[in-house]
Amino acid sequence: MKTIDEIEKLTMEDLERISLDESVTVPEGLEESIKSSYREPRVIRRRVLWLAGAAASLVIIASIGLYLRPKPLKDTFDDPALAYAEVEKALVSFTEVVNNQMNNISK
Repeated sequence: MKTIDEIEKLTMEDLERISLDESVTVPEGLEESIKSSYREPRVIRRRVLWLAGAAASLVIIASIGLYLRPKPLKDTFDDPALAYAEVEKALVSFTEVVNNQMNNISK
């Protein structure tokens, strides 16, 4: 039986010669053992993908929540008298529009 170090030092020609040698016997159940060892990483990969998807979903939900949260209101006028004048101007403009519409309806 060769050690791993000896196998790693073999050339491709040596490996091919050994693989074609009919006197080498393959242990029974080796194929099933190899196949079962390949199934395990798939299960781990599915779990990793599932966890990554769950983490990405949480990040998206948190981002949407932070984006949609109400922003605090801030004052746009420092002078209350100026703010009152702007409100009065907006109300006068609104009243004029409503009066014009009422006059159009009554005609």
